[in-house]
Amino acid sequence: MVLVRPRLVRALTLVVSLLTLPACLSSVESDVTITPSVKDDAVYQDALKKSTRERTIYKDFETVAIVHATYLSPEFRAAFADRLNRVFKRGEVQFDEAKDRAAFFVSVEVPGIWFDRNDLADTHLWSVMMETEQGPVKPVVIKRIRDKERWRPFFSHLTEWSGEFLVIFDTPSINANSDQMVVKTPVKLMIANAEAQLNLVW
Repeated sequence: MVLVRPRLVRALTLVVSLLTLPACLSSVESDVTITPSVKDDAVYQDALKKSTRERTIYKDFETVAIVHATYLSPEFRAAFADRLNRVFKRGEVQFDEAKDRAAFFVSVEVPGIWFDRNDLADTHLWSVMMETEQGPVKPVVIKRIRDKERWRPFFSHLTEWSGEFLVIFDTPSINANSDQMVVKTPVKLMIANAEAQLNLVW
C-alpha cells in the first residue's frame, strides 16, 4: 500500500490544473465567449507592435518617465476597429476627432515622486512636435483620455501611474513606409521634457 501525503496530493493537483489551463480559458457556459487579451489576439497585437514606439528616460539611474506612442495610421485604425467590434460588439469608429489626420495615442508613465508630471498637455512640462515637409509643427489637439479600463483591452501598457492622451496634428494620416508607396515617407514625432528629447520614427 502506497501512502501519499496530503501536501503532495495538493501539489500534484496544482500541476495538473496548470497543465490543463489552456483548455479552460473558454467559458464552461456554452453561450459565453471569453474575449482574448491583446497578447492572445495575434493580428491586433502585430498591428499594435508595428504602430507603437516605447522609450524610457533615465536620470541618475532612476526611471523618470516611460513613454508609449502609437501612431494611428489608417492600417492601425482598421485593426483597432476590428478588435473594438469583437470586444464590445459595437462598430463605432473611434478617434473621430482625428479622422483623416495624423494622430497618436500617447501614454506617459511617470512613477513615484514625479507622478504629477505625466500631463503631456502641460506645455510648461512637455513639448510635442511632428516633422513635416514644411518643417516641425505643433499639435492642434492634446486631449487627455479618461476611462482607463475601457482602453486597457486595446493598449495593455496602461498603468495606474500613466496618463493617456490623443495627440492630433493638422496633417494627413498615412500608412508610414507602406509597401504600396514608391517613396517611403517616415512619420517623425518629437516629445521632450526637461530631462530628455525623444525622436520617434515610424
